Amino acid sequence: MKRTGNRIDRRSFLQLAAATTSGLALWGCGPRKKEAGPAGGTGMRYRELGKTGLKVSELTFGAHGVDNAPLMRAAIDAGVTTFFTSGEYLDGREEAALGRAIRAIGVRRNDLVIVTGATMRPGTPKQRILDSIDRSLGRLGTDHIDVYGTFEVCTPSDVRDEAWFDAIEEAKRAGKVGHMALSGHCGGMQECLNAAIEDGRFEVFLFKYDFVSYPDQAEILRRAAERGMGAIVFKVNAGNRAGEIKDLEAGGLSFRQATVKWALGNPDVSSVAVTITNFDRIKELTAAVGVKLSQSEADMLRRYRDEMIGQYCRFCRTCEARCPRGVAVADVMRYAMYFKYYGREKEAMRRYRALPAGRSASACARCAGQCDAGCPFGRRTRDGLLEAHRLLDFAPV
Repeated sequence: MKRTGNRIDRRSFLQLAAATTSGLALWGCGPRKKEAGPAGGTGMRYRELGKTGLKVSELTFGAHGVDNAPLMRAAIDAGVTTFFTSGEYLDGREEAALGRAIRAIGVRRNDLVIVTGATMRPGTPKQRILDSIDRSLGRLGTDHIDVYGTFEVCTPSDVRDEAWFDAIEEAKRAGKVGHMALSGHCGGMQECLNAAIEDGRFEVFLFKYDFVSYPDQAEILRRAAERGMGAIVFKVNAGNRAGEIKDLEAGGLSFRQATVKWALGNPDVSSVAVTITNFDRIKELTAAVGVKLSQSEADMLRRYRDEMIGQYCRFCRTCEARCPRGVAVADVMRYAMYFKYYGREKEAMRRYRALPAGRSASACARCAGQCDAGCPFGRRTRDGLLEAHRLLDFAPV
């Protein structure tokens, strides 16, 4: 993909996006042996997580914003064996809810794969990392965590912190952690993933992957798989804005199912982490496992891409360099997405208010909008920032 500095060449991007989605209906994993889940699931399927020796369900329960133990139990009943959470989500209540669900259903701990972690920036003391692991173990009610990750990775320096590696190695020797991961969805994820592949110590990647943004991620996934790294992907629905497109799901199509099928069509993806907020969602998403993307579904995804390609923020941070006031454009737009399209209003507002002074979009009404010219995808960035501020802050712009 051609770049000018940090600017992504739009023509190159569109060509690559078209090439990627033109083969949507042809992507498939080939036949795989079905295995029953620990609680007798009948439709779930399982894949190797790189060379970790772990086998994960093709759907991962993404627990962000969920502390509903009965819902987690229902997912286990449906054959979901893999859970992705964090000690920072809901101040640890999600980990505690997962621990209660595991105890309530009586499932064997070794039949599940638990993925958790925390945000650890360079310079975080080793003991703080070890303490975070211990707190997660306590909330989960387990003696080991299968995969522990450093979350919200945004720059290559975030994956080169020796204190992190030392802490994880110590936790591994103590039997508290099985494998090391990184997770993120910033615009710099490609550089982060490449740095992690070159380093060679990370065993699992968890990152944003969709059919609209950065199609060269497929090549990164291929390189990671060749090195034995497993991949669990999330945010596969490219902003979750299907409701804005009239009749997108006409004829009984399900946008959510199509995005899951698309992601699982890449054999280098081990599992897709999905947010499950109700019992019907479990039924809907498990129905997408083991079924190839149809031509009608591929056409739906192409239509979504064509209508959203200039509206969907990729959080690439390219336009931030144009901002004379230092607004955290990518973070602001991500919090607005949580508010509008993911039903996480309180969390979005809390995160927005926690931004450092001067980094919010409060000053955008008095700016000419240099960020618009900086967006490589042609978005009207200033308008998006003004809307975000109206949604996330009670004070008028």
